[in-house]
Formats: sequence, structure tokens, C-alpha cells
Amino acid sequence: MKEGKEVELSIASRKIDSASFEQLVRPHLAMAYRTACLIIRDRQLAQDAVQEALVEVYQSLERFDPERGRSFRAWFAKIVTHRALNAVRRFKPVDEYQEWPDESTNPLDSVIEREEQQQIWKAICGMKVKHRAVVILFYYGDFSVAEIAEMLGVFQGTVKSRLHHARKQIAAELRGQDETPDLLKIGVSAND
Repeated sequence: MKEGKEVELSIASRKIDSASFEQLVRPHLAMAYRTACLIIRDRQLAQDAVQEALVEVYQSLERFDPERGRSFRAWFAKIVTHRALNAVRRFKPVDEYQEWPDESTNPLDSVIEREEQQQIWKAICGMKVKHRAVVILFYYGDFSVAEIAEMLGVFQGTVKSRLHHARKQIAAELRGQDETPDLLKIGVSAND
């Protein structure tokens, strides 16, 4: 990790070459792509979002300030998240469940576990993008509530509220019930 700190210090002095930039972002590319894929639900658009984020990061390294206590990982993830959210706004993603390859899965996984994973993913895909983004960043990106709030430019309480709403929606999907009030079904919400 010593090399990573040296690269971050190099960023602080704004002298970075392409090899140092690659060394800085390489450990975070898998997280970036996975986050974009889960938010957008389209692999090609996710690749485009990550590419846009990489260009933006490279061009705006002066905005990254390690002295403020923010990690490069969180700063990069914020930019990726915003690019992914922009892609969702520009394009309507496919609503059907897509199975994402995961190297850690065992081919001997039980059918019940697989079905539950599909139900969870179906519930996540059915969420509004603001809820889906928070779930993905929290559970799949391993970011704290505070980091997510900073990334999205919202209060921590808003992140907690969105997580709570998302958990309720996932639980309802797993139970096979629709607990959404009738007003929300037709698009009316008191808190939006």
C-alpha cells in the first residue's frame, strides 16, 4: 500500500503520469464497473459510464484533496455513481432480470438460494433509481451511510430513509406481497 500512498501524494502535488494514474485507479475498476452495472442494469452503458468517469477523474485530479480525509476510492465512486445515474436518466434500461457473473459463486449453489437472489435482484430492479443507487452503494459497494450521503449530495438521514424503504420493498418481494400503498402504485408520493 506504500505505493498507493505515494501516488496519492503525487496527486496532491498534481504531478501524475499515465502509469501512475493507472496504478491509482486499477484497484478500484472492478468496484466501479460493478457499481455502474448494478445502477444502470446494462453492461455496455456501464462500461461507457466508467469510461466517462475515468476521463473526468484524470482531467479533474486537482479537485481531489486527500487532506480533506476523503479516500480516492470514495471520490472515484462518487464520480462513477453520478455518471451511472446520468446514463439512467438518458436511457431506459432493460427491466428484465439479468444474471451477473460472480466469480465467488459455486455451481453447486442450491436452487432455493438462487431463486431468492433472483427475487432480491428483481426487487432492486423495480425500485426507483434513487433507492436502487443507495442499496447498491451500501450493500455492493461497501460504502458507509456518510460516504453515500456525500457522494449523492444528500443528508445522511435521507440515505437511511432510502435504505429503510428499499429493505421494506425487498422484504415484501421475498414474501410475495405488495405492501405498496395504493397512492404509491399510481405514482403519488407524499415525500418525493
